[in-house]
Amino acid sequence: MQIKFQHLLLAALTGLLFGSCIDEIRLDTGDARQLLVVDGLLSDSLQVHDIRLNYSALLGLGLDHIKEPVTGATVRVLDDAGGIFDFTETASGVYSRLMKGEAGKAYHVEIKTADEKTIRSTPAVLAQAPPLLPATAKVVEELTISQAGTSLYDKRLALEMNTDVSAMPERPYLRWRATGEYEFGEDYPGIIDRKICYVKNTVDLNNIKVFDTNSLADGLLFDEPLLTTKYDYRFAYMYCFHIFQYSISEAEYQYWRDVRDNVTIDGSLFDPPPGTVTGNLYNPDDPNDQILGYFSVAGVHYKRHFVSAAQLGVSAPPRCRSWSGQPQYSECRDCTQIQNSSVERPWYWEP
Repeated sequence: MQIKFQHLLLAALTGLLFGSCIDEIRLDTGDARQLLVVDGLLSDSLQVHDIRLNYSALLGLGLDHIKEPVTGATVRVLDDAGGIFDFTETASGVYSRLMKGEAGKAYHVEIKTADEKTIRSTPAVLAQAPPLLPATAKVVEELTISQAGTSLYDKRLALEMNTDVSAMPERPYLRWRATGEYEFGEDYPGIIDRKICYVKNTVDLNNIKVFDTNSLADGLLFDEPLLTTKYDYRFAYMYCFHIFQYSISEAEYQYWRDVRDNVTIDGSLFDPPPGTVTGNLYNPDDPNDQILGYFSVAGVHYKRHFVSAAQLGVSAPPRCRSWSGQPQYSECRDCTQIQNSSVERPWYWEP
């Protein structure tokens, strides 16, 4: 159940590591107007949760990458026990709060824009996520066809999911996300004070992956494809996948199924979706007002999964090889030039 994107909604649970973002869903509406887009997720993980508000690109004008953050709004999340959780605008159009949802409670978002428009989401019960078993990683050969019509086999790293829902009282609907980071070593002739960088890498930006576990006879799922990514220098030393398994509502599951089945994804990760796929957001004062996006309420289970060429038994030459005689990349002398890189070794990094 995958759909190719150029970019995709980052999971909110990546929190301080990776931030969050939303998809662009392009449909031919023939209507030059902007629509309000809401993107948010509340989980049962104690973390900073973000709710992002934007006006979409101008529909019908082809301005797919022009959008406008919605600032000055009042944003809060409410539960069915009377709890009210106010979110603060921490960046233009981004509203944040450190909190933790509670399994079994129903939550919804309520937004009032600066021009007094009210937006709400349909309440959804936060369901506990089932255990996430260790993932499977393997190198596969993938056939691609060049523009000239030539068949090429490309090495890809395939990540597959394993989970156990056999003990769940009700079979859940699942959504999986993955981000990653890799180790990058400098190397150049006469190298002095070699640095190691750790580079954040959003590898699943071309995938939406959901699964209905009601189809499992014994409640066990093995080797379910999540994503593939080019097998290259990122795996030469050590690569860490951050894997998130969300237990979502049936309504949200169907939403992503509709996205997969009814629209063509084409655009930037950071572009709000100007399409017509209906989510769980509405204007209580105007039933004809179309609100885009989805406010997700989900339990989450998280695991890290490390892989490397040595573990996989398949060579992945490093990008920087001073002894190879090949041209050197500038990042081989200063790996901090790489976007989203840091010389600070993560505390959880494997040797």
